[in-house]
Amino acid sequence: MTGAHPPLTPDELTWSKDEIAAYLNDGFTPSFDSAGGHMVNVIRNMAMLQPDDRAAIAQYLKELP
Repeated sequence: MTGAHPPLTPDELTWSKDEIAAYLNDGFTPSFDSAGGHMVNVIRNMAMLQPDDRAAIAQYLKELP
């Protein structure tokens, strides 16, 4: 897989909720790398959500045990 995708385990996910929500909207990481591989389709679909929905997903990811 090429491109960037965030780790989903809480001990490795250092992005803020806002950074996660932005990545789900535009596919760019906080360091301006871009989504690749299967994440391109995920981003394409997530970008169609309302901003509040992306924020809720980011909140959920930050609260995973």
